[in-house]
Amino acid sequence: METILVVDDDILIRSFLQETLERQGYSVTLAETGKKALILAKKESFDLIFTDMKLPDITGIEVLKGCKEANPDSLVAIITAFGSIENAVTAMKLGAFDYVIKPFTPDAIVALVEKARERRALENENAFLRAEVSKNVGKVDGMIAESPAIKKLLDEAHSIAQSNANVFLHGESGVGKEVFAHFIHHHSQRAGGPFIKVNCAAIPDTLVESEFFGHEKGAFTGATGQKCGRFELANKGTLLLDEVSEIPIYLQPKLLRAIQEKEFERVGGTKLIRVDVRLISTSNRVIEEAIANQILREDLYYRLNVIPIYIPPLRERQEDIIPLAEHFLEKFTHENHRKDVPVLLESAKTFLKSHSWPGNVRQLGNAIERAVVLNRSGKIGADALSSDFSPTLSTPKTPPPSLDMPLNDLERQFILEALHTPNAQRNKAAKRLGIDLETLLGKLKQLDLTT
Repeated sequence: METILVVDDDILIRSFLQETLERQGYSVTLAETGKKALILAKKESFDLIFTDMKLPDITGIEVLKGCKEANPDSLVAIITAFGSIENAVTAMKLGAFDYVIKPFTPDAIVALVEKARERRALENENAFLRAEVSKNVGKVDGMIAESPAIKKLLDEAHSIAQSNANVFLHGESGVGKEVFAHFIHHHSQRAGGPFIKVNCAAIPDTLVESEFFGHEKGAFTGATGQKCGRFELANKGTLLLDEVSEIPIYLQPKLLRAIQEKEFERVGGTKLIRVDVRLISTSNRVIEEAIANQILREDLYYRLNVIPIYIPPLRERQEDIIPLAEHFLEKFTHENHRKDVPVLLESAKTFLKSHSWPGNVRQLGNAIERAVVLNRSGKIGADALSSDFSPTLSTPKTPPPSLDMPLNDLERQFILEALHTPNAQRNKAAKRLGIDLETLLGKLKQLDLTT
């Protein structure tokens, strides 16, 4: 958000907006008539355009239509008097981004521009995601699906995507829940809208409410301006609640109400904000235990778990291992600017299929990336992969895990083993486990291992 066009026949309004916006570091261009604005819009692509509804030559609606025709990516905000709000609402239905009512304060203008910045960043992110999906045409819309289990899941997910029902993705860490969430969004009627992800385990408890619902200026210490929350940013799209069971119990009633009523107030605000959002949730916890231990409200879970989808671990879909490995070979070769994709030798394939992959697809990807980065021969054999797992193949200092052991205890043992290896650091431990650092920190918090 760098360039802004201000269209108003009132010199005081133009000067006020110019001074306010330039203080924030924006480049501001002024136009006193609608026709001049249209000429400027054809010559230059503006990030944001403020236009008065009533101009001496043409209407603000005509400016809106002309500017959007010249550059569909420009965001247009309508300036209107209090008695003309209906016209501003009409303009928003025709594609305006927002409106501001005269007389307005500098804070109101700065808040609107910040909202526009967030919208632009969101649009750029979704454009990138759509481009990534288009690169994978021929792989079932970016999904690797050789096993019958995943093929069946994709068929189900495609049908589920056509509804607006909330979805809960169950499965171990690293199985690809976020990839499935993207798949559902991409095949839904919301595909043109935003896809917003929230890692609930990574947000400090004191900031969770603001992160979800936004806040007004002065709502708490440090709230220097208005902020849109994730629910508001996800309007007309999909909101992924990753590790939803980590949301503090005190906030869950407000979340439940927002889901049921499709409306909420920002922190420190009284205005109800209506949203149309589809929720996709995930959790690595055993849900029954989380509910029994009053970590997750049962009524909230039922609202989120309208359509449950279980994604099996990689060890239960052997047919996907080699296709996934070859996909990662190509991906990381290009990402690391290597010229030729290494050949995966039979010894490597045998090794990959024999491994249990406790970290699932994420761990497989990490192993292949390491092999690609270190490869110099153009061929990858078992030796290039086995070294990645040597720490876990040595004699364990703790008893081997039992199948009768609760899932939380299994996770605790794996994490402690990774952290207690020589020269262990958290980022290295995360890579050894086949998960990212953010997920490991969430697990440490969840299992009370942060001290």
